[in-house]
Amino acid sequence: NGDDGLNIFEIDQRFKNVIETFKSPVVICMLSYDLMLHDLTEKMPYTTLTEKEKQKKEYTQVDFEKAKQILQAKHDSKEILKAYDPEENKVFQLIQLYGYDNESILDQLTVDRVAGTDYLNIIFKSENPEMSAFVVNTIGQEFISFFSSITDTRTVQSAEKLDTLAARKKREIDEKTRQLADYKKTFNAPNIADKATAALAMQQDQQGKLSDELTKLNGLKADLRSVNQNLEKLNNSSDPVVGNNRELLDLQQKNRDLAVELQNKGGDDPVIQKQIDANQRRIAQLQPTYTGTNDKAEKRKQIALLESQKISLLNNIDAENQTIASLQSAVRTYSALAASGAGSDVIAARMQADIDLATKEYERLTGVLQTAESVSVAPEINFKQTLKGQPAIKPERSGRKVIIAIGSLAALMLSSLWIIILDFLDQSVRTPSIFTKTVNVKLLAVANKIDLKSKAVADYFAINEESRSDKNSGYLENLRKLRFEIESSGKKIILFTSTKQGEGKTTIMEALASSFSLARKKVLLIDTNFSNNSLTEKFDARPALNQFSSNGEAGAGEKMAAARSSTSIPYVDIIGCAESPFSPEELLQKNNLLDRLPEISQQYDYILMEGPSLNEHADTKELLKYSEGVIAVFSAKSVIRQTDKDSIRFLKSQPDKLVGAVLNEVEDDNIEM
Repeated sequence: NGDDGLNIFEIDQRFKNVIETFKSPVVICMLSYDLMLHDLTEKMPYTTLTEKEKQKKEYTQVDFEKAKQILQAKHDSKEILKAYDPEENKVFQLIQLYGYDNESILDQLTVDRVAGTDYLNIIFKSENPEMSAFVVNTIGQEFISFFSSITDTRTVQSAEKLDTLAARKKREIDEKTRQLADYKKTFNAPNIADKATAALAMQQDQQGKLSDELTKLNGLKADLRSVNQNLEKLNNSSDPVVGNNRELLDLQQKNRDLAVELQNKGGDDPVIQKQIDANQRRIAQLQPTYTGTNDKAEKRKQIALLESQKISLLNNIDAENQTIASLQSAVRTYSALAASGAGSDVIAARMQADIDLATKEYERLTGVLQTAESVSVAPEINFKQTLKGQPAIKPERSGRKVIIAIGSLAALMLSSLWIIILDFLDQSVRTPSIFTKTVNVKLLAVANKIDLKSKAVADYFAINEESRSDKNSGYLENLRKLRFEIESSGKKIILFTSTKQGEGKTTIMEALASSFSLARKKVLLIDTNFSNNSLTEKFDARPALNQFSSNGEAGAGEKMAAARSSTSIPYVDIIGCAESPFSPEELLQKNNLLDRLPEISQQYDYILMEGPSLNEHADTKELLKYSEGVIAVFSAKSVIRQTDKDSIRFLKSQPDKLVGAVLNEVEDDNIEM
């Protein structure tokens, strides 16, 4: 731009603006139209759809001849497809199906400045090398076309304004020259008073010009205020300004008509000129910008344009101030000459100075006008394509193996980290060591987790010669350990309980009874869990416990025998109960069956009773008086909370009866931990 110095930051900013213009919606849309038109008209399209894609409605609903017409019309007018128009929306969906939409193109497009140079490097990646070459060559043409259309609009408007100003200044010079020639004819007049009169006339003439220039200065200041207001509005607003194109075109046409009318009237009509200036200010306010993904770039262009107008206005104001200063000086001079009867040569010299000043201003306007016209004729002069894009000889390495390896390693690390985090956050008593540390109750045995959906408890105890090599034999061995601990305790009437429901008491009692059966021990199971009689339901037993009462009858033994039910497990009987919301003290009759347990125990080696959970019910506390010992069952999946700690504290307060605890559902990997 002819500046003596270089502003590196300003240059970098301009390159960024150009790069953003390359990526602007209009340029990318024009490129997508070019690609789409190529594939619809050429025998060798860049993108070939699969049969499945051709069955989609985006393809079947399109009239291809009409689509080509719409694409060509939009390309010629540099307009973006309208989503609300049904026909244009079909074309847009077709473009998306082909992968030529803005987002798809921008994902593979790179526009960068070559560091430290005036060159831009454009790269496009696709599976078709011919398409890549087409894109990098065509986008430059579309950019230049778009950039030219913007520059041409601005420069034509500037040229029209400058042409009007230059014509007016030329007429002013001609008028001053004529006045000087007429005045020189009066040089030979001997009357001093005539010369004073002439000086007074010149003073009045200069005073009139001074008034005109002051009016013009006020107009320029008003324009400057308008530009400053627009700049402030743009700088304070986050939303892009959208120009009213219709009003802008109307104002431009009006200015052309007014310029012709002004020229027909000799170029000196204040009313027409005032209207032209008002229209020009409105045109500056309505300069169009483009909305979309490039709002910030377009906003910066608008600000740059206003800054340029501001500089031009400041220069014109400075020139007007100089003209006004000259006119004020001339008025003072002619005033003094009129009072002193000044000589005609002084007056003529002042008139010649005015002509010289007007001539300089005319030459300046002419030079600016020529520059504007040159830019209008060749607005793309600053952008040249120096190297044509060529199809790649071979495709670039995808790096798929490296990506897969890195992804696998990252997945492994994330998985390991996630397992560690889960393990750290897991507060369950999942291992014997954690249980012992958390509960601090003697651990009688550990029962590993078994699959009861595919295999019943009894099947785990159906032993044969190959049982010891069976992978499920561990469960059998763990129950043998529990059987040994109970035998070693010397207690025959055992109450099984838990702190919460679902810990596996019923399963443990069934497995323990099966283990005693293998040792040919007679076992009686009594379901005293009135809130959840799962043991009764498991063996389909008669619910006789609720209503049993001997009342000192002679045939109490026979009545007790009738209350028992047989099970599928050898040597094992059961006495069931019915579900009830009452506790044992509230439900059982006097002389109930539990009162006769010492007598019944003479017929059995062991009596195993199931009580409800301690956290929710007081039943276990009431049943303790009927038992010789109590065993608590805990699930490895359980988390010991405050209510569990309270129940454990109660069990510990019964040291004479607390035999120990069983940790149920332990994962095989955690049993030895």
